[in-house]
Amino acid sequence: MARERRLDELSILNVLFCLLVVLIHCLSHAVSVLDKLSWQYGLVQVVQRLSFLAVPGFFYLSGVKLTLPRERKQDLRTYYVNRVKHLLAPYLLAAAISYLVFTLLGYCTFSPAEFLKETALGSLSAQFYFLIALIQFILLAPMFQWLVKRYDPVVLLPLALGITWLSSMYLPSILLLFNPDDWFPYGDRIFTSYLIYFLAGCCAGNAYPTFLALLKKHRALLLASTAIFAAADGIVSVMAFSGRREAPYLELIHTLYALSTIFLLHHWAVLYGKELARRPLLRAIDRASYLIYLYHCIVITLFNEYAPHLVGSRVIVLLPLRILVVYPATIAGCILWQRLWTAIKQKSN
Repeated sequence: MARERRLDELSILNVLFCLLVVLIHCLSHAVSVLDKLSWQYGLVQVVQRLSFLAVPGFFYLSGVKLTLPRERKQDLRTYYVNRVKHLLAPYLLAAAISYLVFTLLGYCTFSPAEFLKETALGSLSAQFYFLIALIQFILLAPMFQWLVKRYDPVVLLPLALGITWLSSMYLPSILLLFNPDDWFPYGDRIFTSYLIYFLAGCCAGNAYPTFLALLKKHRALLLASTAIFAAADGIVSVMAFSGRREAPYLELIHTLYALSTIFLLHHWAVLYGKELARRPLLRAIDRASYLIYLYHCIVITLFNEYAPHLVGSRVIVLLPLRILVVYPATIAGCILWQRLWTAIKQKSN
């Protein structure tokens, strides 16, 4: 199945995951200030927790797109040049703009050395850690392409799941075995913590028609497992984060929820994506999704800085207002900037 155009279902998934990332960060303030024993906290926490599906979803989509067959073969040099131009360079610009905004707001003191360190770690803004892990997958892209052509998913995916759980839950402790004096706090920046999602995407893209047939065949099971693990993830996360119960197994539940839901959403996107993808707004959001991902936290920061002076600090007012302001402002701004930049490039050529 050779395709050059962007598949409608992948566009729909990309838009969905992009909008969920924005929602995650719109809810962060409420999660941090609400009474953890209140029903309001429980509701917001569940919505945010289930929205965390977006980050595994982006890794999954990256894997799918890496291994989908193409009519025109892309050599390794072209692949990496494109990744630098379309992923790394925009990230560096967004990091610089974010750092400037945070400095002007007084959140940090300007320091080139600190800026470089925070940019390399993906620590300048809440969403940047994803890019640090994604860059590692990109650097290892030839290895993943070889793996899915050489080995069966039945062998690869259980191993990837085990490595993902070990890394996401215990990587700092494992590294202490080799360096007992240095605690490593950046496990969420290491690609092995997301291996199952990226590799599942690679396996899906490598045998795409067969994979879609499997989703259709097992959609009832996917629906049941999504419902069960979504309920478990939501309930257990509220109990754990509110301090009512300890839940060392929460990451395991979340992984099962994410995998089940991503597969189910992919199936639904295949069923309904063609019609949805024709809508101009969704197409525009799809094209601007990376910019939305990079810059939405600046809009949220500015809202959090100035809105309380205008409407007060009550969460019941700020939360819906934040959503109503951040989504249109970010989406419109990113679409407009992208169109202006495209027009400038076309005019210069």
